[in-house]
Amino acid sequence: MYVSRQAISRWENGTALPDAENVLQISKLFGVTTDYLLNDDYESDKDIPAVQDATQKNECLISKKKKGHLIAAICFTVAAFCWLMIVSSNPTGIELGLSCFSLALCSCSAVAQLILFLKKR
Repeated sequence: MYVSRQAISRWENGTALPDAENVLQISKLFGVTTDYLLNDDYESDKDIPAVQDATQKNECLISKKKKGHLIAAICFTVAAFCWLMIVSSNPTGIELGLSCFSLALCSCSAVAQLILFLKKR
Protein backbone atom coordinates (compact mmCIF):
# COMPACT_ATOMS: atom_id res chain seq x y z
CA MET A 1 0.00 0.00 0.00
CA TYR A 2 3.09 2.25 0.12
CA VAL A 3 2.36 3.58 3.61
CA SER A 4 5.20 4.34 6.01
CA ARG A 5 5.50 2.80 9.45
CA GLN A 6 5.30 6.27 10.91
CA ALA A 7 1.95 6.93 9.22
CA ILE A 8 0.55 3.65 10.55
CA SER A 9 1.86 4.52 14.01
CA ARG A 10 0.03 7.88 13.86
CA TRP A 11 -3.18 6.08 12.82
CA GLU A 12 -2.83 3.67 15.75
CA ASN A 13 -2.13 6.48 18.22
CA GLY A 14 -5.04 8.55 16.95
CA THR A 15 -2.92 11.55 15.98
CA ALA A 16 -3.82 11.13 12.30
CA LEU A 17 -6.37 9.32 10.14
CA PRO A 18 -5.81 7.45 6.87
CA ASP A 19 -7.20 9.02 3.73
CA ALA A 20 -10.22 7.53 1.97
CA GLU A 21 -8.13 5.54 -0.54
CA ASN A 22 -6.13 3.88 2.25
CA VAL A 23 -9.30 3.04 4.19
CA LEU A 24 -10.74 1.42 1.07
CA GLN A 25 -7.57 -0.61 0.44
CA ILE A 26 -7.41 -1.75 4.07
CA SER A 27 -11.06 -2.82 4.01
CA LYS A 28 -10.44 -4.94 0.89
CA LEU A 29 -7.26 -6.41 2.36
CA PHE A 30 -8.97 -7.59 5.55
CA GLY A 31 -12.36 -8.41 4.03
CA VAL A 32 -14.29 -5.96 6.19
CA THR A 33 -16.45 -2.97 5.40
CA THR A 34 -15.16 0.56 5.60
CA ASP A 35 -17.90 1.14 8.16
CA TYR A 36 -16.27 -1.47 10.39
CA LEU A 37 -12.90 0.28 10.09
CA LEU A 38 -14.27 3.76 10.81
CA ASN A 39 -16.70 2.96 13.64
CA ASP A 40 -15.72 1.80 17.11
CA ASP A 41 -19.17 0.54 18.08
CA TYR A 42 -18.48 -3.17 17.42
CA GLU A 43 -18.49 -5.04 20.71
CA SER A 44 -17.09 -8.42 19.64
CA ASP A 45 -15.55 -10.27 16.72
CA LYS A 46 -18.99 -11.73 15.95
CA ASP A 47 -20.06 -8.25 14.81
CA ILE A 48 -17.51 -8.30 11.98
CA PRO A 49 -19.23 -9.13 8.67
CA ALA A 50 -16.39 -11.39 7.50
CA VAL A 51 -16.57 -13.38 10.75
CA GLN A 52 -20.34 -13.70 10.42
CA ASP A 53 -19.98 -15.06 6.87
CA ALA A 54 -17.27 -17.52 7.90
CA THR A 55 -19.36 -18.71 10.86
CA GLN A 56 -22.40 -19.31 8.64
CA LYS A 57 -20.31 -21.24 6.09
CA ASN A 58 -18.75 -23.32 8.86
CA GLU A 59 -22.15 -24.17 10.34
CA CYS A 60 -23.41 -25.18 6.89
CA LEU A 61 -20.42 -27.50 6.38
CA ILE A 62 -20.91 -29.06 9.81
CA SER A 63 -24.58 -29.65 9.02
CA LYS A 64 -23.71 -31.38 5.74
CA LYS A 65 -21.11 -33.54 7.48
CA LYS A 66 -23.57 -34.56 10.17
CA LYS A 67 -26.14 -35.47 7.53
CA GLY A 68 -23.52 -37.62 5.76
CA HIS A 69 -22.70 -39.43 9.01
CA LEU A 70 -26.38 -40.14 9.61
CA ILE A 71 -26.87 -41.51 6.09
CA ALA A 72 -23.77 -43.68 6.47
CA ALA A 73 -24.99 -44.98 9.84
CA ILE A 74 -28.34 -45.94 8.30
CA CYS A 75 -26.65 -47.66 5.35
CA PHE A 76 -24.31 -49.65 7.59
CA THR A 77 -27.23 -50.62 9.82
CA VAL A 78 -29.19 -51.92 6.81
CA ALA A 79 -26.09 -53.81 5.62
CA ALA A 80 -25.59 -55.30 9.09
CA PHE A 81 -29.23 -56.41 9.13
CA CYS A 82 -28.77 -58.11 5.75
CA TRP A 83 -25.65 -59.94 6.98
CA LEU A 84 -27.54 -60.94 10.13
CA MET A 85 -30.22 -62.50 7.94
CA ILE A 86 -27.55 -64.43 6.06
CA VAL A 87 -25.94 -65.65 9.29
CA SER A 88 -29.31 -66.73 10.65
CA SER A 89 -30.05 -68.75 7.51
CA ASN A 90 -27.45 -71.34 8.63
CA PRO A 91 -24.58 -70.89 6.18
CA THR A 92 -21.77 -73.37 6.57
CA GLY A 93 -18.00 -73.25 6.65
CA ILE A 94 -16.38 -70.24 5.05
CA GLU A 95 -19.76 -68.60 4.35
CA LEU A 96 -20.44 -68.44 8.09
CA GLY A 97 -17.03 -66.92 8.82
CA LEU A 98 -17.36 -64.30 6.08
CA SER A 99 -20.91 -63.48 7.09
CA CYS A 100 -19.99 -63.05 10.75
CA PHE A 101 -16.99 -60.89 9.83
CA SER A 102 -19.13 -58.74 7.52
CA LEU A 103 -21.83 -58.43 10.17
CA ALA A 104 -19.28 -57.28 12.76
CA LEU A 105 -17.68 -54.82 10.32
CA CYS A 106 -21.01 -53.26 9.32
CA SER A 107 -22.18 -53.06 12.93
CA CYS A 108 -18.99 -51.34 14.10
CA SER A 109 -19.12 -48.93 11.16
CA ALA A 110 -22.75 -48.09 11.90
CA VAL A 111 -21.93 -47.36 15.55
CA ALA A 112 -18.91 -45.23 14.58
CA GLN A 113 -20.97 -43.16 12.14
CA LEU A 114 -23.73 -42.72 14.70
CA ILE A 115 -21.20 -41.50 17.28
CA LEU A 116 -19.82 -38.99 14.75
CA PHE A 117 -23.37 -37.84 14.01
CA LEU A 118 -24.17 -37.32 17.69
CA LYS A 119 -20.88 -35.53 18.42
CA LYS A 120 -21.33 -31.83 19.27
CA ARG A 121 -18.95 -30.46 16.62
